[in-house]
Amino acid sequence: MTKVAIIEDNDAMRKMLVKLINRNPEYRCVCACPTSRKAIKEVPIHQPDVALMDIHLPDESGIVCTAQLTERMPNLQVIMLTAYNDTDLVFQALKAGACGFILKRSRPDEIIQALSEVRAGGAPMTRSIARMVVRSFRVPAPEPNNDGLTARETEVLELLVEGLSNKEIGQRMNIVAGTVRNHLEHIFKKLHVRTRTEAATKHLRKK
Repeated sequence: MTKVAIIEDNDAMRKMLVKLINRNPEYRCVCACPTSRKAIKEVPIHQPDVALMDIHLPDESGIVCTAQLTERMPNLQVIMLTAYNDTDLVFQALKAGACGFILKRSRPDEIIQALSEVRAGGAPMTRSIARMVVRSFRVPAPEPNNDGLTARETEVLELLVEGLSNKEIGQRMNIVAGTVRNHLEHIFKKLHVRTRTEAATKHLRKK
């Protein structure tokens, strides 16, 4: 029997996953945690084989939680649960030790199939995420500009100049606001500025 841990802050989603796992005779949910902090404490005690990990948690992110758990439990296989097709988050999670990705809107049978696949040595991904990853490898590596900005950072900066908020930039680029903030932090450091206005002004002067 495969032991499964669930780390998901949404109560309804967490309870649904627990029921889904426990009604399958090949799997058993050994712990269900709403936060990263609780998962770091509880998961090592129960020693699950697989963890279903929400990528966005209310304290530390699921990516940080994955890195901490896989460091302590090298054999733990982590499948990320995400509501977004965000390339940056996918690669961050892979670096942290995740081995699969499924969208939260996946059907129950797809979630069970992902568990089966990861236990067989696979790397389950929903089709939309798999296509996104494949497309990212087809795009040429971004060349830094004179400021040392990557093409992705330059795109964020161009949208900032248009006056868009982090949320609006994220929607335009199909990434979450947290990823936009990370890009902006890197942009500010490379441009040696402290504010959005300073960054926009410096960029416009170079055009």
